[in-house]
Amino acid sequence: MSSENRNLQERSVSEKRAMSWSLIASMADTTWRMFVPSAVLVPLGLVADFKFHTAPWLTLLMLPVGLGLSVLLVKRLLEQTK
Repeated sequence: MSSENRNLQERSVSEKRAMSWSLIASMADTTWRMFVPSAVLVPLGLVADFKFHTAPWLTLLMLPVGLGLSVLLVKRLLEQTK
């Protein structure tokens, strides 16, 4: 095998690895944007309900707020990638 072919194969492997890591990073970025707002706001709603004796209203309020924030974060990510 010539050194030119070997260099092309090595570059191809390197590019595939870079693309794989890029895909993994993109999936991780999208995943946190989808789940972290709700995963943080719902427990805060539970704590607030316990403190202010308003169960389940603040928890139920925080769920759509977290989901809406998730939608906005993913929408902003999609707009950046255009």
